[in-house]
Amino acid sequence: MNQNINRSFSPEILTINPDSFGIDSLMPLKNNFLNGIPYYQINKGTQDVLKIEFLFKAGTSYQEIPFSAFSTIQLLTEGTVNYSAEKIADTFDYFGAYIEKEIDRDFASITIYCLNKYLENIIPFVEEIIKYPVFPENEIAIFKEKQKMQLTINNQKVNFVARTKFLEQIFGSKHPYGQKAEIEDIEIIENKHLADFYKKHFHSNNCNILISGRINENTVALLEKYFGNTKWGNVSEIIILKDLSKTIENQQHKLFIQKDDAVQTAVRIGRVLFSIKDPDYHKFEVLNTILGGYFGSRLMKNIREDKGFTYGVGSGLLPLKHSGYFFITTEVGQEYTKQTIDEIYKELKKLREELVSDEELSLVKTYKLGEFMRCIDGPFAIADIVKTMIQFDLSIDNYKNYIKTLQVITAEDIQFIANKYLQDNNLYELCVGKE
Repeated sequence: MNQNINRSFSPEILTINPDSFGIDSLMPLKNNFLNGIPYYQINKGTQDVLKIEFLFKAGTSYQEIPFSAFSTIQLLTEGTVNYSAEKIADTFDYFGAYIEKEIDRDFASITIYCLNKYLENIIPFVEEIIKYPVFPENEIAIFKEKQKMQLTINNQKVNFVARTKFLEQIFGSKHPYGQKAEIEDIEIIENKHLADFYKKHFHSNNCNILISGRINENTVALLEKYFGNTKWGNVSEIIILKDLSKTIENQQHKLFIQKDDAVQTAVRIGRVLFSIKDPDYHKFEVLNTILGGYFGSRLMKNIREDKGFTYGVGSGLLPLKHSGYFFITTEVGQEYTKQTIDEIYKELKKLREELVSDEELSLVKTYKLGEFMRCIDGPFAIADIVKTMIQFDLSIDNYKNYIKTLQVITAEDIQFIANKYLQDNNLYELCVGKE
């Protein structure tokens, strides 16, 4: 079909009706297996594909030995009581299945993707990986060498150094959210460290199972057979977690890390904020989008489009289970570092002192609504929403409140939030590069 498109005009921005989202339909079917493990079902989609996620409170903030949490989750697939790493990998390849292991500051997860018809072939191996890992010494040695090499390479990248050092800067080097791994931490890792972390955190009393895709009776029956009939693991272990809501004092508010061979300087500006349950969280999300949360943001227009200092600049709000933080990030040529930082503070000052225009606020609201629509498009996307609900103990009301915030938030609200949280003297600043 031939159409004449006038590219000198922007396409029309259409209004999205939030009432059509069907927020309540996002709620999964929740049940408990005989051993008490909660499991959630999102039975949607047209393809005969399954995504099964095993969720544990086992992030790096729970570790007593640095690097032990990450090592444990990564080495679960490298050998079990009955299967070698090679046998596990070959079986997953043969049946077209895929296993994904993730860990962050608070949570760890093992995710399986497979065709429904092959779940019966895959599930015994999944059981071995989760229930009976042995962490072979030879695999640990190979893993450690790879990780030391990777960390050595990463430590030459200004962006990596800025990302890890920034968390240490804002939380404190002794805080579980601020700790970062060093080569020495990798070198001391042994089988006993991984076995101990596994024993404490990978058991039926610390597990949730999230199932999404085309689910049938056999799906749930297989999971119950291998994971839900009896308790497994060291269920008597009591996890004692330190108070993670408070930062460690005496951090430097402004820090420059010299990298003599750096071509660009990585810049990070931000601060500790709040968890996703805070009443101001959704309002700050809107503010963040205006500032640097999408391609049309103020930081992008100023520092990339107008000044040409960088290919990309943005900001983010990352929630943690017991805290959260806000950050602005970019990489610029060393000759533009000071000007870039000055422009960032100018944009923050503008948010504090001037009201956002109705046009800009309307555009951002529409963008955020469209973004939310993409987040609920398909069973696996909905599973990501539900995963957040499980991990952060949220109800569906959280998302209803989010939609309501997008409908009613005003320019005055944005200005108030900016003044409340984004005063210059509350922000930390980090540069990694060559002066």
